Amino acid sequence: MNETYNLELLFENEEGKSRKITLRHALNDLTEEEVLPAMQVIVDSDVFDDDGLDRYAAVSGARYVRTTVEDLFEADEEQ
Repeated sequence: MNETYNLELLFENEEGKSRKITLRHALNDLTEEEVLPAMQVIVDSDVFDDDGLDRYAAVSGARYVRTTVEDLFEADEEQ
């Protein structure tokens, strides 16, 4: 069984639509106090402009997403 954690940074664009940035291999014990300032830098930078629309206009949250993969079987290469 293989388990991975991704950190999802959740934002809204200028139209109020949900956007997210997924970070693989992020530390798994980050706090709001550590993540929120970094997310605010993304919002304040305005570098993700999409034809005049700010893609990351506001912070809406952050979460860890855990994925568990359990192999049922693997086919033999000789078959």
